[in-house]
Parts: sequence; C-alpha cells; structure tokens
Amino acid sequence: MTPQTPLSKPKSRAIDAILSCDTREAAASAARVSVRSLTRWVGEAAFANELSRRRTRLLAEAANVLARGAVAAARCLVGMAAGEIKPSSARAAAARSVLDFARKTSELDELELRLSELEAAAAAQVKPYGRQYS
Repeated sequence: MTPQTPLSKPKSRAIDAILSCDTREAAASAARVSVRSLTRWVGEAAFANELSRRRTRLLAEAANVLARGAVAAARCLVGMAAGEIKPSSARAAAARSVLDFARKTSELDELELRLSELEAAAAAQVKPYGRQYS
C-alpha cells in the first residue's frame, strides 16, 4: 500500500475506534474486527502513519480549545483575586491547568516551527551528492 492509497473502510473504522475507545479490545469491538487484526494493523506503516496523522489532528483541535479557554481562565483567576468571583479552589485549579496546558501547547508549536526552520536551513547548505559547505 502506497502512502497515497487510502486505507480500507475496516482499517479507517479501526482508527476511528482506537481514537475514541479506552482499550484495544473496545476499539476492536467497535470497529467490528478482531483484536489480533487490530494489533497487526497497528504495526503496518500506512496504518500507523494515518493513526498518527489523525491523532495529531485531534490534539490540534484540543490545543485550539485550550487557547480559546485561556482568556476565560485568566479572567476567572483575576476575578477571584479581585473579589468579583466567589473563590473556589476547584475553579482556580481548573483555570490554572487550562492556562498551563495552553502555554505548553504554544511553546511546543513555537519549537516545532523553529525546528522546521533549522532543518530547512541545514538542508539548504547540503550540496548535491551529500557534501556540505564548510
């Protein structure tokens, strides 16, 4: 199977199930395949690549939710500090977690971008036949 070839419907269904179920057994059941087949598919490059791609997309969606929630979380903390919102340790902890995860996600995105730029710059310095400029 080439990277351009789409996965079969059972394999695509299996990926959806893996991303929505808590266990491999539950995912196999939801996808209507055996655990053995699911385990074998996870070891296949095309399947693993598609699973990784879809998981990354889900994490990007979660990062967007955190980014949108960061402003509300900050307002909540400021409101509690100013006495405008009734203090709640659970609410404060949740707000701090949202802010922390949003910050970490932003830092990872920035590092990924910087790494991509460095890789591109390094690749540009390589001559044909793999020789590098001195």
